[in-house]
Amino acid sequence: MTSRSDSPPSPGWSEPEEAYGEERFAMSPYLHYFQNRQGADRDAKKAGIARLAKADYFRLEPTILALREDGDPIRVLADSMSKLFTEFLEDPAQVLSPDARNDQFDPRRAENFDDEAFRYLPDDALPDRKTGCIIGVIDDAVPFVHQRFTMPGNRSRVASVWLQDARRGKTVAADLPSGAEWRGVDLSRMLGDVANGDLAGEDAIYRLTGAVDMTRSNAPPSGAFETGHGAAVAPLAAGFDPGTEQGKDHPLIAVCLPPLITADSMGVLAPVPILTGIMFIISRACGLCRYIERQGRHRRNSVELPVVINLSMGLTAGPRDGSSPLERFMDAVSDGKVNGLGPIHFVLPAGNHRQGRLRARLHPGQQLGWRLPADDPTINAVEIWGPRYRNSPGADLKVSLAAPGLAPATTIFTAPRQFSILRGPDGADLAWVYYTPTAFPDGTHRDGIVVIATPTCPTRLGDPFGLPGEWQIGIPDDLPQGDYELSAQRDEVIRGFRKAARQSWFHDPDYRAYDMAGRPILTDADNGGSPKVIRADTVNTYATGRWPLRGGAVDAQSARTTAYTSLLSDKQSDPLLNEQPGDCRAPVDASVNHPYRIVCGRNSGGFALSSGTSMAAPQLARWLAGQLSQGRRPGSRAAIRALARPIGSTDPAPIVAFPAEFREF
Repeated sequence: MTSRSDSPPSPGWSEPEEAYGEERFAMSPYLHYFQNRQGADRDAKKAGIARLAKADYFRLEPTILALREDGDPIRVLADSMSKLFTEFLEDPAQVLSPDARNDQFDPRRAENFDDEAFRYLPDDALPDRKTGCIIGVIDDAVPFVHQRFTMPGNRSRVASVWLQDARRGKTVAADLPSGAEWRGVDLSRMLGDVANGDLAGEDAIYRLTGAVDMTRSNAPPSGAFETGHGAAVAPLAAGFDPGTEQGKDHPLIAVCLPPLITADSMGVLAPVPILTGIMFIISRACGLCRYIERQGRHRRNSVELPVVINLSMGLTAGPRDGSSPLERFMDAVSDGKVNGLGPIHFVLPAGNHRQGRLRARLHPGQQLGWRLPADDPTINAVEIWGPRYRNSPGADLKVSLAAPGLAPATTIFTAPRQFSILRGPDGADLAWVYYTPTAFPDGTHRDGIVVIATPTCPTRLGDPFGLPGEWQIGIPDDLPQGDYELSAQRDEVIRGFRKAARQSWFHDPDYRAYDMAGRPILTDADNGGSPKVIRADTVNTYATGRWPLRGGAVDAQSARTTAYTSLLSDKQSDPLLNEQPGDCRAPVDASVNHPYRIVCGRNSGGFALSSGTSMAAPQLARWLAGQLSQGRRPGSRAAIRALARPIGSTDPAPIVAFPAEFREF
């Protein structure tokens, strides 16, 4: 018999509190955590928040509302999204620079094409009104004056670029809440100044426009990184040989996210800037169409160019059911018809974490190890999502958590949208836990719980230390039968951003990473047994809506899917897609033994080596833009796959070859 003194000490829960009311649309538990963990700094943070709120940050929804009819699904969604933007106004992680806000913000300011600053492109750089297709890119530090985005005569193909966190300058973007916007006519003029020797190269343009500002201390100068993420992605999506006119039909509209968004190792602060970036691209694409009509003296709304938007970003934790605000918005945009525009398509990476041990599936009565590394200055997070139900949410989902050396503790929520703090015997915070149900249009709902473990090596004096080691996450045996999906949030740093993040992972003795020959095991079937940690359904959680095209990576030598490419769900409505590496694939790695490809660097003529499905997505975006330029109008994701599939092929995830050949840098 074990004596009472031999039992592990018990942690305790704080009394559940409401984290956010029902009217606060999809408030992120991560934002709530960042806002409320500041301790002594909280009042100072809120003072800064109040200053930002006066700028009505991210109120682009009137632009979208003006483009649609009353009662339209996008109108309804944009109204809900405005509540989400209100949450971001609080800027709990301080991702915006104070001098980026627009004090003269006017969301309804009309464009005046008689003013040269409003002109999108030089007249001889405008796309054909019948064969043009606009390419949008949302990323970090897009190199918008790279030669791949120009044509002979120093003509820019960048119709517009929004630098979300640039120092506010005298630019045209009065309807933008922050940063600076530059358009193609101005960029062409500056490129001409470089050619004439009046400006000292591309770097001078980046500094003049605010894309690079080395005087700022609060944000990393990612616009100066030679091997930036956006520098690799954007030329793959929209770069063409600058010595020809072949890129004329594909103008680029780009959004450069705030550097601190990209620096966030978990990526959980990105959805709202991404949403507003999408709205910006749509509004400027409409403006470009109207500008083409004006310059060509065509009747209004006679130019309706299609749009392909590449978003080479993603997360590893989430419901994976298309219910997030970002996924719902992308589906609504692609489902509907924006007045004055052609069809709008989104392309995203499938994800890179098939082998990361970040996905698991439990049933009632089962538990799983979750390993938190020591010396981690960042949070670690897990999301648990239960089956869908017909009844209304009522805090039915419960999970048990056992920190290393402590007894298990089961959540005690009593209502939706609550949070509670798990505290150790000494009263120190171990984890913040949120109950996050989500509703669906068919009347069903799904319960979710988000667990955010405190850093195991906090960077501020006085902050509690989280407990490194193996935690246990369990599903109580009194819950309804069904699959309970677990996913750990990624915690990694993009090259150039200095933050010592450490990735957590699930531990299951039945999971095998390699076979006896040392080769990676690629599927759950090849693993054998019944592991709780799975490779299926590891797809990017931004990309589980009905419309976005998910890009997987193959190596160019063998045309085999790379081992890291995430897999779609094993519960697809279309059985052919079960556990497939995306909808379409593109060559990324040179070979199995050379896992990289040559990509553009930030400066024209520079190059870097990169890998991952983030490099596959822009190739697919470029291919799809070419198909739309030829008049093809696929009406669904399945139709896009069929368009990519060679005649006679039955490949459920066809490979699309890079559609333009030119020097890699």
